[in-house]
Amino acid sequence: MKHYLIDTNVIIDMLLDREDADAACAVIDAAERGEIMLHFCALSYTNIYYSLRKYLSREERISCLTQLSGLLVTIPVDGLIIHDALMSGWKDFEDAVQYFAAKSQPDIIGIITRNVRDFSLSELEVKDSIDFL
Repeated sequence: MKHYLIDTNVIIDMLLDREDADAACAVIDAAERGEIMLHFCALSYTNIYYSLRKYLSREERISCLTQLSGLLVTIPVDGLIIHDALMSGWKDFEDAVQYFAAKSQPDIIGIITRNVRDFSLSELEVKDSIDFL
């Protein structure tokens, strides 16, 4: 089975039914069917919780995150990951943290995102959520 990190924005697209929501749902569905294993950066939980505050109640946000935690493998973020992200030269710190969290997991072969350009410095395979499946 192939292992991928799923970018925070792909999950937010799905939860907020944004333009790329169908692609995000298809990726999650593939994980539910056991076709792929999805990993998720621990940092993403707080970012999603915060991003959904205008749209969902606290209880709804907790419910969404609880469901995600049962499906996705959470990658811990430690001082080494933060250090590597800070020293990396990436323009977007959050993307750098997600990338180095993915790199810390030997099974992960790629990243699924809605903006491939954000991961232009990646040594891992990077796929757009629309083109992934």
